[in-house]
Amino acid sequence: MDKLYIGIRAEDKSYMERRTPIPPHDCKYIMEKHDRIQIVVQPSTKRIFTDEQYLEVGCLVQEDLTICRAIICIKEIPLEKYIEGMTYLNWSHTLEGEPYNMPALDVMLKKNIRHLEYERIYDDNGVNITSFPYAGIAGIITFLNEYGKYLLKRDMNTPFLQIGPTFQYYNKKDAYEAVYKAGQAIKERGLPNKLGLPLIIGVLGSTGSCGKGSLEALSQLQITIVNPEDLKELVSNPDDKKHKNTVYVCPFKTIHLVRNKHDLHKEFTSQDYYENPLDYEPIFHFKYLPYLTILVNDIYWEYKFPRYITNTQIKELVESGNSRLQAVCDVTCDLEGSIQFLKKFTNPDHPVFYYNPISQDIHDEFDFQSQNDIMYMSIDFLPSQMPYEASMDFGKALRDIVPYLAYSDPNKPLEESGLPEFLQNATVTLHGQLTPKFQYINELRKLNETENDHQQFKMITSYYSNKLNATKDNTIIHIRSNTQQQLSLSDPENLKDDTFQSENSSRNLPTSSFNREINVDDARKVNNQQTFETQIQIQ
Repeated sequence: MDKLYIGIRAEDKSYMERRTPIPPHDCKYIMEKHDRIQIVVQPSTKRIFTDEQYLEVGCLVQEDLTICRAIICIKEIPLEKYIEGMTYLNWSHTLEGEPYNMPALDVMLKKNIRHLEYERIYDDNGVNITSFPYAGIAGIITFLNEYGKYLLKRDMNTPFLQIGPTFQYYNKKDAYEAVYKAGQAIKERGLPNKLGLPLIIGVLGSTGSCGKGSLEALSQLQITIVNPEDLKELVSNPDDKKHKNTVYVCPFKTIHLVRNKHDLHKEFTSQDYYENPLDYEPIFHFKYLPYLTILVNDIYWEYKFPRYITNTQIKELVESGNSRLQAVCDVTCDLEGSIQFLKKFTNPDHPVFYYNPISQDIHDEFDFQSQNDIMYMSIDFLPSQMPYEASMDFGKALRDIVPYLAYSDPNKPLEESGLPEFLQNATVTLHGQLTPKFQYINELRKLNETENDHQQFKMITSYYSNKLNATKDNTIIHIRSNTQQQLSLSDPENLKDDTFQSENSSRNLPTSSFNREINVDDARKVNNQQTFETQIQIQ
């Protein structure tokens, strides 16, 4: 019988990208288990596994992938390299209607691409198959290297200088050895008093995959774990001798970040917070942030949630003289998101920028005259810094998925194509159209036509998630939701002079508050169904 060819594309988004979605040993596993499948690998001299290693297990290595039934890669694909009628599995970054990637979506539609998205593939437990800890691990290792250099610029020699950036290590084992040695040196020789002891590292989102990765990497420093409730007492005893030889790490959960603003004594549950985020206000900035030396941000965040640190909050904390914060390692990298003063993304060549909370200015170089600057690391593609482990886990996740791509028929309707339901749910484009589950992207695009619309709509869509049906007519945004809840435009400082009006209630909403709410009780029923419509007019 004819061979079914599956292609592995050479990654080319960044010169730092050395990952592969399927390592050689997993290619061998697939081809031995399915003798009709032949894997074709594009040659690459920077990939973590060599072309020779793929040849040794029976792969073809060639530039041309047009013979393939499907092509698998990791990151986005240059527009000119899409092959007509091909099936692709990768991260496209188009699911939120991101304006910068809409040309890629247009090409996929025009060229009749069947595109499957990693972001929407879940296992039997509802966990995304690419939910790996490597962003958290890579972030900590590179950050510790940068923090060592930061302290050196402040005339402090520390063991953190023994740690290199993550990409310099072949694998996690080598990196962890360096971190462990630095931790051992801290135990033996100590940290300088000038640093401002105790050294306390707070980790937001400590229970997620990234947070667990960060804690795993930090544990190599031979840390002491402390509870949030212990921080005040810890800092109140700066002369405690054990501080000199100890790195304290404090994991935070969501319960430590917010409280119900209507009932301060209400028992916190994550479910209620996720379902009713407008009922909550942040507490982290005044309750725990004053005690931290370093903040690691691993938390999942959407526009529907309150920010945990705003520009104003950190400014007031510094001006009051109560801030100990020296540096931030932002793994999740939500631009002006959970930490508002994340103003730009960085890269492995220039991993950090510096933020002055008083002037609210950022600069790339360390200012030897400033006493207030906060070092900020915000590399937004950290897993690429650990290509070996990341590739190994990709292979485990994909090797039983690849045969479905080989045997399925992209020319048939989705339900008849031979893809199992969990892959049908991840299929974004087919036959030149968005599949039904992804039709909402068309509406997102309309609302992303201007930058203001884009910012406002991201806030709205994150709140309504997949329950949203939205359209835009000039300056009117029509929101339909099958749940009766509130609509919020959260903290858009650049919109604070605007007026928001609910046409159905004929009442103007206050503009003095950053948090405007329109209750859908003001709206009208549509088609006698449990669907409600609210119109927001921006005047």
